[in-house]
Formats: sequence, C-alpha cells, structure tokens
Amino acid sequence: MTGWGRWDRRVAGTIMLLNVWMLIWPKQKKVLVMIPASDAEKNTARRVAFLASRTNVMLSIPMLFFMAAGWSHRTLFGL
Repeated sequence: MTGWGRWDRRVAGTIMLLNVWMLIWPKQKKVLVMIPASDAEKNTARRVAFLASRTNVMLSIPMLFFMAAGWSHRTLFGL
C-alpha cells in the first residue's frame, strides 16, 4: 500500500492507544471510585474521559475505512 493510508492507520491507532492508556483509563478509575478523588476532580475526569473517548470514535472511522479499502481484500476476494 502506498500513500497516506498506511500512515493514517498507524497514527490513528497510536493516538487511540495513548488515549486509552494515558487519558481514559486513569480518569475512569477516579470516576468509578477505584482511586479516591474529590467531586471537582471527578467532574474534570469525567469530561476528559468523555472527550478522549469521542476522539477515539472519530479516529476509528477513517482507520476502519483504510483497513477495509486495502489491496489485500481485493486479492483475497478477486475484486
């Protein structure tokens, strides 16, 4: 595969991975009371986790498109 498709997938996947492990999961621990936090910290954590999750959804759309539009599927299914 040439062009930006491969790099877009890699960059999007890396950003999604970092969002989950560095933003969403630590903030969800506060929201789910796995880590003690004040109400103000929980509200901030809730908003950050929400926005990071929304970013992952938006990044998954082009990533899935490039995965489905790859040449490997055309050779497998004779398209």
